Amino acid sequence: MTARRTERRGIRRGAMAALLAVLLGGCVVSPQPSPPVIVLDGDLIASSPESMILRTTISVVGEAGAVDPPEGVIVATNLDTTDAPVVAEVNADGSFQVEVAATTAHVVRLQAKQEARRSEPVDVVLAGASGTTPPELTCLAVEPDVWVSLDDGAAAEVVVRNTCAEEVAFDAPRLRRGSSPFTVSVTAPFVVPAGGAMVVTVRADGDGEEREDVLFLEFTAPVIGRRALTLTIPD
Repeated sequence: MTARRTERRGIRRGAMAALLAVLLGGCVVSPQPSPPVIVLDGDLIASSPESMILRTTISVVGEAGAVDPPEGVIVATNLDTTDAPVVAEVNADGSFQVEVAATTAHVVRLQAKQEARRSEPVDVVLAGASGTTPPELTCLAVEPDVWVSLDDGAAAEVVVRNTCAEEVAFDAPRLRRGSSPFTVSVTAPFVVPAGGAMVVTVRADGDGEEREDVLFLEFTAPVIGRRALTLTIPD
């Protein structure tokens, strides 16, 4: 049965074509030749149609060429649950299939991983009959917008920039699982005024054992929505 394409929501604005990223030790400058980039092509990813209705497990399928170079694993994270990420092998032709505990309207984040390197994440919306997605504020920018890699003990600043005509209200930032060593400087709800910015500092200085998590920046006004940043510590 032909896989039905899901509606995909890229974190970066614009069409979701090949998303490229090279990360080796947190963007360290090295005189050595650059490693090959990892390409995770969101246009070659779909969910199995028979698993889209009244199921608790959904197959997310990457066609041949979805991962380039074709090696390593796919890490799949359901952003709407607290389940641990699921890992699946990438096949020799760059295809993959990963089974995720999810239902329709959940968002699954995929990231190709090859040893210490990862691709930019791709978000797949498991759209049901309505195919709708939560409202987004295009005038709200988060930098970095989708992924932060930290060495043990390191810190990184996440800038929330509001170019909207009105203030944006946020709940307190939270971690998806909270079993990693990441800590966040802001622990209470906050408001970013129109034209203003807020800095949220993330540190990898805690006691958790897991090597990745997701930081949610959830806004409640003028509309309800969220930004999700994958946080990782290289293996």
